[in-house]
Amino acid sequence: MRLLVAVDGTAAGRDALELARLLCAATSSSVLLVQVVYAGPLPMEFALLAEEEARVAAPLIEQARQSLPGVEVETRVYGGGSPAAILTSLSEEEELDGIVIGAPHRHGLDRLVSGSVAVSVLNGAKCDVFVAPPGYADAPHEGLKTVALGYLGTPESKVALRRARDLVDPDGEVKLLVVAEPPVPLSFAGPNVANPTDPEAVLQEGLSLFPREMNVEPHRLNGAAAPELEKACADGIDLLVLGSRGYGPVKRALLGSVSSHVFRHATCPLLVTRRP
Repeated sequence: MRLLVAVDGTAAGRDALELARLLCAATSSSVLLVQVVYAGPLPMEFALLAEEEARVAAPLIEQARQSLPGVEVETRVYGGGSPAAILTSLSEEEELDGIVIGAPHRHGLDRLVSGSVAVSVLNGAKCDVFVAPPGYADAPHEGLKTVALGYLGTPESKVALRRARDLVDPDGEVKLLVVAEPPVPLSFAGPNVANPTDPEAVLQEGLSLFPREMNVEPHRLNGAAAPELEKACADGIDLLVLGSRGYGPVKRALLGSVSSHVFRHATCPLLVTRRP
């Protein structure tokens, strides 16, 4: 894989670098490190800075590079524009496999700066988005031993299943999670795609898509999807994988966004896969 990571000097940025290091170790990925230099309050198109102009970013870029030992790293510095727009634009133009970001910390300036960028990337990126939880860089991590997968049997879920299958350590375990939600009481909301009509059948279908030799543990959860997934991943989960949900704006407002809730509250890293 080729991953895109923003360098910004915040705690959330350091969390993203630690998650990128772990992903690179697991998948032999390369990394494109990007820093955006503030260019004033007026809106302007972003541009790649020449070497002399980019020197202001050199210390932070070098520090980030050192946190990724043994990883093939490319670095770029841009001026102007929105950091979120730059990340999403680059990921599309260069067909990158994923963007790695840090979830906003609960307090201070980092909550505002990193939070707005992270939410914009999560909502706007067309590639996979990996999210490191707050404080993830405070301790080193060894591998993706236990990967949890939220599964619905939809095309989006099958993309997520393949990603979970590819990312888990060879001797690791996948927890296959199917959530049976109560029905949505608003008829104009359309079909309740979040609630499988037969959760046990969905579990069995999901199990059938893994190789027999893989260690897969099925779990049926009952209740609202977002808090149930949050609780299921409270301890011992190295990565939670969710498929991108293609709701329109009305359904998104009515049903809420599972990935957005988990993004704000989960204590483990999150992967929201690209739409199929």
